[in-house]
Amino acid sequence: MTFRLEGFEDLEKALSEVAKQSTRVAITRRALRKAAEPMLEKAVRYAPVDSGKLEDSIKISTRATGEVGRAAYAATMRATGGDKAASVAAMRTARREFKALNPPAIMYLGPTQDAWYAKFVEFGTKSRTNGGRFAGSKHPGTAPDPFLRPAFDSEAQATIDRLAPLIWDEIQKHAARMAKRAAKG
Repeated sequence: MTFRLEGFEDLEKALSEVAKQSTRVAITRRALRKAAEPMLEKAVRYAPVDSGKLEDSIKISTRATGEVGRAAYAATMRATGGDKAASVAAMRTARREFKALNPPAIMYLGPTQDAWYAKFVEFGTKSRTNGGRFAGSKHPGTAPDPFLRPAFDSEAQATIDRLAPLIWDEIQKHAARMAKRAAKG
């Protein structure tokens, strides 16, 4: 899959003129959220409906739960033989270091932890022989019923195309707010 990006050099220059890093990230996040709304709507529309829990759980978020620091936690657990306190400390340190890097605005679109089974719906499961109290019984597996990938495939380029004008709008709104604040003070 290829994407066409045009005009982002000018946007980057305009964003760099905004004083605070946190403000630049906030501007970009607001624009990303608005640009991704149609993709979110399609993902919800494509989600299979059983109880409605899966489609209700699909959100746009500023971070994936537990992504940063997960590797540090796991490595410390392996290295220390299961010292949970040291592993949590390593995870927190990794998160602080990541935050100190002033990462760019990152957004995620997908199901929340309430729909932990979403990956099984999206990708399916293979057949297997069960263990435990169902030992010996066969599970036939489930066919994939993708909802996120089709939404992404149909909206990715359109989302990118919507992004530049939305960032410009957010920069102009920020400039207007700063001018209004300067006039008051």
